[in-house]
Amino acid sequence: MTNEKKNWTQKVQSKAAVLAVILSGGVLMSASAGDPFETSKQLEVFTAVLQQVQTSYVDDVGPEQAVGSAIEGMLQELDPYTVYYPEDKIEDVRLIQTGEYGGVGCVIQNIDKNIYISDVIPSGPAGKAGLRVGDVLKKVGTTAVPGLSISEVSELLKGTPGSEVRLTVDRFSEGEQVLVFNRDKISSDPVPYYGMRDDGIGYIYLESFTDKAATQVRKALNDLAKEKPKGLILDLRGNGGGLLMEAVKIVSYLSDTKDTIVSTRGRGGVIQDVYKKAAKSILPNVPLAVLVDRSSASASEIVAGAIQDLDRGVILGEKSFGKGLVQQIKPLPFGAQMKVTVAKYYTPSGRCIQKVNYDRNEQGKRTKKAEQRTFSTRAGRRVVDGDGVHPDSTFEDSFYPEFVIALHAEGMDLKFAGRVLGAMDTEAEPREFEMDDKLWDAFTAFLDEASFEYESLSERQLARLKEEAALMDYITEEDVNELVRKIENRKGQVLEEQREEIAEYLADYLVQKNFALRGSVERGMHNDTQIQTAAKILLSEHTMERLLSVN
Repeated sequence: MTNEKKNWTQKVQSKAAVLAVILSGGVLMSASAGDPFETSKQLEVFTAVLQQVQTSYVDDVGPEQAVGSAIEGMLQELDPYTVYYPEDKIEDVRLIQTGEYGGVGCVIQNIDKNIYISDVIPSGPAGKAGLRVGDVLKKVGTTAVPGLSISEVSELLKGTPGSEVRLTVDRFSEGEQVLVFNRDKISSDPVPYYGMRDDGIGYIYLESFTDKAATQVRKALNDLAKEKPKGLILDLRGNGGGLLMEAVKIVSYLSDTKDTIVSTRGRGGVIQDVYKKAAKSILPNVPLAVLVDRSSASASEIVAGAIQDLDRGVILGEKSFGKGLVQQIKPLPFGAQMKVTVAKYYTPSGRCIQKVNYDRNEQGKRTKKAEQRTFSTRAGRRVVDGDGVHPDSTFEDSFYPEFVIALHAEGMDLKFAGRVLGAMDTEAEPREFEMDDKLWDAFTAFLDEASFEYESLSERQLARLKEEAALMDYITEEDVNELVRKIENRKGQVLEEQREEIAEYLADYLVQKNFALRGSVERGMHNDTQIQTAAKILLSEHTMERLLSVN
């Protein structure tokens, strides 16, 4: 089978706020653009347009809506990372920087216009109150949830720590449940798990680069150092980045280099900052592998790029995302803030890994991206700029069967988890959990009860072929129907033929939902094929030498 891999007094106050924002922006723009008259002229035109919209437009348009749209439109012309946060979205800024927010501690998923609880932080307020994965959220307070978007429900769940929240949920086999508890400060853990593999390889999974990332990586490295590891895997897969300084510290722990770790250049290519070793080394000589994938971005690429350029270790996996831009949080009037791109960063060899060009000329048109240039690592290995970090050895991403893709797309995996998680042993070892016959039978019975069906890629392609068969000389509609019947027969045998792959997916999924991210990572440290391959490379001196040698 084919595989497939978010009253008048108020108006006056709002106008004053808008004017303050415009004027403060005007000062900055004048200073940078060097043309105060043109800036003043454009601001005057904008103010006149705003006034006409508010006084003449057929429908009432509030100043916050009008100016908010104008700001959003202006920033969309720049890059996806320059973002305006009004006062009521400041929690989002805090989440970016610290991984903390005020809320209940759960993740939600929309399935057929119903909001399901997809993950629960066991130590969070919702977890302590008894909220479970698979619960269907019906109300937050007195507000009915069905039909609302994920972002709308998320806003209802967030709030000031200590404030009370009342959740009404529908639970499989137990009916309606009402949970009343207080919100709390929710903190994400940058390092949800680290440990030693049976083969003597140390492993650290780093999920994000918040302000606690370096501290937690340091603790993990110190603990692993006591075990005298034969090698170390730093897993940055899925890590979208964060704070630059945390990346610099982490490279410092892993290397004794005195060279530049990363530098930044602002407008006109002028060097802004040069970052060198910022912390004491912990495991500078242990063989090192860094795992990356297409979602590893920003600070993840600073670490991977520096490790590669310094020839400190091998980069394994997929080509990284390619985000070589630096953002800073800037305060704005009336409690608003702005995340703005201020520079590009460059790895030790001098390359910038930024993949997409957002530069514009004086007419506002995108300028053509320069061709890739070649740079050299400290030992003379060839690396390129402008296209993310290329791994020293590429690992093929594992593909799930088409059945699994369809199962997940319909939310059937989550619905099944909601049925069986209550019976799972929370004291069991995540690495040893398997889909035994009892669970497998429960799964197949669940599919029968739900009458789960899906259209395969082959069926979709044949449906198009069937439409065109009348125009073809040698293919008839009956020929296509015969192929469809064969595919339907194969689909009927998929649970038997692909039981091993489907069961492995479900085992991973149930471990993640039952033991949270920590349990999922612990299981992956032992069972994940990419981690196993990385460990074998680290234990092979010949392979490490070959990957780090100059070709």
